[in-house]
Amino acid sequence: MTAPAPLVKEVTVAAPVERAWEVFTAGIDTWWPAATHSIEPDQVREIVFEARTGGRIVERWHDGTEWSWGEVDVCEPPHRLRFSWHPSRNPPAATEVEVTFTSVDRGTLVRLEHRGWERLGDGAATSRDDYDGGWDYVLGRYVERL
Repeated sequence: MTAPAPLVKEVTVAAPVERAWEVFTAGIDTWWPAATHSIEPDQVREIVFEARTGGRIVERWHDGTEWSWGEVDVCEPPHRLRFSWHPSRNPPAATEVEVTFTSVDRGTLVRLEHRGWERLGDGAATSRDDYDGGWDYVLGRYVERL
């Protein structure tokens, strides 16, 4: 079985790199669509992105329960993040997401690459296909926020 190719998404936001980074990380709770993209939408109080090496991406519930979506292994503010990705109660395995922020004439080019699909075994291709549209929606919310 051939591993699915990495999924790459790019958006340009009308904001400087530092602002694009800040909204993506510390401001994630202001744009992430928790009502449709979370473990338990009715329970979510906030989404937290700890933008530091060793930090976590967490879904926090009203009762204080936390579900880790991933862990940051590279944090180079305001230009690059890399983190594991496993938003599930029982993740089969973690994939990897890398996000870069590059200054361009119209603001900031945000490039997201989601890879490591082979870690999901037989469900790799289906997961990649699901994330293809999912990241479009999620990043669309991010663009709207900025």
